[in-house]
Amino acid sequence: GVLPIFPLLGFSSCHILKSEKHNVGWDKYLADEPTEFYKLPLTWRSSNAIPSWLRGSYVKNGPSQKQFGTENRWYSHYFDSWAKLNKITFAEDGQVHFSGRMVETHNYKRCQEAQKLKPSITVAGVLPNDWNMIEMAEGVANSFDNTNVLLWRLGNPTNGTYIATTDYPKVHYIDPDTLAVTGVNTPPPLGGISIQTASHWIRELGTDNSINYHLMLNPLNPAHPNFVLFRYGANMDDREMIGQFPIDHVNYNHMISNTANYAVIVIYPVAMNYWTMPEHNMHPIETLELLDEPTRVYLMNLHDGSVINGFETSDPSMVFATHHMNAWEEGEDEIVFDLATNDWKVMNTYMEIEVMLNHNETDNEWADQVMKRVRLNKVTRQMTVEDWPNPTKDPMLNTMDFPMINMNFWGQKNRYCYGWVGIDYWRQSLVKKDLEGTESKVWSVNNHYPGEMFFVPNPEGVEEDDGIIITVVFDGEREQSYVLLLDGKTFEEVNRSYLPYNIPFSFHGNWFPELK
Repeated sequence: GVLPIFPLLGFSSCHILKSEKHNVGWDKYLADEPTEFYKLPLTWRSSNAIPSWLRGSYVKNGPSQKQFGTENRWYSHYFDSWAKLNKITFAEDGQVHFSGRMVETHNYKRCQEAQKLKPSITVAGVLPNDWNMIEMAEGVANSFDNTNVLLWRLGNPTNGTYIATTDYPKVHYIDPDTLAVTGVNTPPPLGGISIQTASHWIRELGTDNSINYHLMLNPLNPAHPNFVLFRYGANMDDREMIGQFPIDHVNYNHMISNTANYAVIVIYPVAMNYWTMPEHNMHPIETLELLDEPTRVYLMNLHDGSVINGFETSDPSMVFATHHMNAWEEGEDEIVFDLATNDWKVMNTYMEIEVMLNHNETDNEWADQVMKRVRLNKVTRQMTVEDWPNPTKDPMLNTMDFPMINMNFWGQKNRYCYGWVGIDYWRQSLVKKDLEGTESKVWSVNNHYPGEMFFVPNPEGVEEDDGIIITVVFDGEREQSYVLLLDGKTFEEVNRSYLPYNIPFSFHGNWFPELK
């Protein structure tokens, strides 16, 4: 396994390992937790001081309820588990509060009121019996509204709009104090019907603007949708089109990135074949297909909407990727970006609940996700795919997902990256990756399951890694979640606070310095 090799590589775990087993409490980590609570006070385990500058809220979005009442029926895929927002607030007076609330969408409330699953479009099937024909028709009528991936702020901290997002082009407006749903937005037709967007909104450098795309279906030519990029201001209605270009298939694209001047858009040879949805009981993720095409990259000029294309690769590692780490410009001619690649089938199979619970442990020493660096020459249209820098020669350090950087370096070259490594699901590590030297570090504890990290920079800091890492960990031995703070430089524990309610395995968190 991974843990025993740390000493040989010069790394050390920050804690004493208590159990040789790797999955103690794993099933409890995936259990439902829909309880609503508001500003519960938290206490820290040790007397270590929390930096006085750490003020704001860390908000996690993620699945939290897949079954209702006593009904013996549940969602088979973790993506379908209903969203919950969990907020950790570092208040101005130094107190720390914990709030949690389900994202109470129309379809969620139908299930809650009936205390059983009510049909809607679901990513995958329902167990032990999938929707029948009558339920499937009802599900199509109720569409999809489970925004369980991210909380994002449009606009500036003073007049911003908070939205819960997913890859479907529908968002829910969220009250950042109570976490209540205050409204819903489905984009009106504008150059076509939007059938997909990215869960990950991105910030335009030097502004409070947000950037995201919509994949627009042209009814007159449905096989060739338009990839349309928009710039948003303070709300969903405050938007303008930056530019657009046609693509050859309905591409699944979870995230894009941007430099100061360009949006970096990767079109993978993976299609979501909506025409086969009736064959899959209207479950969209089951329609993913691998095409015999190269991976293509497009650069869209954020100033005039013009597109530079012609970048192609047949590198098998670039068939699919989920998360961009960062992108930047080098010299006048080159764009560089780093991203987490994985198997194209992972979106369909990796989060199947039965697989997550019953996976057979292996002796693998690194994860399946692989970080890659891509270089684009705007003049020659050369596209070069490189292995990620690895001066320490430890392959595990390059197999991370949920890559996170100091967001003050978004759009410019960064030295440090923080990421999550999951081997056999439950053998999990957190990594600080030094892309230019040998200062990489690992945090890992048997039967402790950490989530994605967020880097909160010290406002008076000068160095890139001067800040606090915040994440939520599930202690499988105690069957209890805790907030973990790590020092951005040393990657050592600053403090932790055990929570009165658990936070199940979730997707993405965000830091809002204005919510304090």
